[in-house]
Amino acid sequence: MDERTRHEPLSSNCWLEVPDLNAVDRNSPANILLLVSNPEEGSRLTKVLSEKGHQVTLANDWDEAWRRLKDASDLELIITDLGESHEHPLGPENYLGSPHLLSSMPVIVLCRENDLTLLTKEWTSGAADFLSRPYGDTEVLVRVRRALIQSRTMRLYLRAAHRDPLTGLYNKRVFAEMLPREMSRSTRYGVPLGLIFADLDHFKQINDAHGHIIGDQVLQAFARRLCLWVREGDLVARYGGEEFVVLAPGAGLKGISVLAERIRQAMERPIGTGTGALTVTVSQGAVVFGGEGDLSPEDFVDQADQAQYQAKAQGRNQVVLAQE
Repeated sequence: MDERTRHEPLSSNCWLEVPDLNAVDRNSPANILLLVSNPEEGSRLTKVLSEKGHQVTLANDWDEAWRRLKDASDLELIITDLGESHEHPLGPENYLGSPHLLSSMPVIVLCRENDLTLLTKEWTSGAADFLSRPYGDTEVLVRVRRALIQSRTMRLYLRAAHRDPLTGLYNKRVFAEMLPREMSRSTRYGVPLGLIFADLDHFKQINDAHGHIIGDQVLQAFARRLCLWVREGDLVARYGGEEFVVLAPGAGLKGISVLAERIRQAMERPIGTGTGALTVTVSQGAVVFGGEGDLSPEDFVDQADQAQYQAKAQGRNQVVLAQE
């Protein structure tokens, strides 16, 4: 398969398809969780939504709704009410707007006009919209469609914000956020954490000789080859320019050395570009954090970076394992 057209994701932590921010899914049906106190209203809403292709999941109370939320990863919207007794049927206040399941899921609250005080509370707790009774079927569908578009747009932008737009890999920001967490986990459980710092050799010459478009194709090809060799659970990120990092939880000295060598060998194969095949090698520094001592994330990266510089100085196209 031509590497320039290959875009399938090869690992859950290695993304290759860059999202089109203008291609928001506006019309496809959604799985909607419905929790209302009036059974007749619930039946009516189920009928209206189902006729438009939406899949409606019913819940009788918040405990059941919460269980369904945790069991159904494809839920996109919640429709609920304030309850006939003006009590809070949405569960503990920290459910809405919390960093848990509901933090990125829109909630439409059904209410009466005299519920404005409680409505304001729900809105500040995380509700996305409201429907004031009585409401018509068309209004329900319009509010649902608007909430879904807003939610899907936000998810698309969040995905884009965490990715390098050229290669589709995670960006340096994600790596910087995950590194201290993984180091902390390594310390807590006593498991090694491997890190590879990779830099393409003579990349400036590629840009100077063939132009930046060809240079971009080389970067994309390297990103794909990285993803072919990393394990499920490894984090691959573009650090900047022609520099890439691989964070490999559980990889000791042997494991990180083998992984880096496989990546090096993979780059010795010619890359298909718009001006023909090019061979671009990679120099890598690898290091392992054993969970001991007070090594900072910055120093950990610097160890791998210095090892990569050593690989360059020793002739390039090789792996240097840093000594702790």
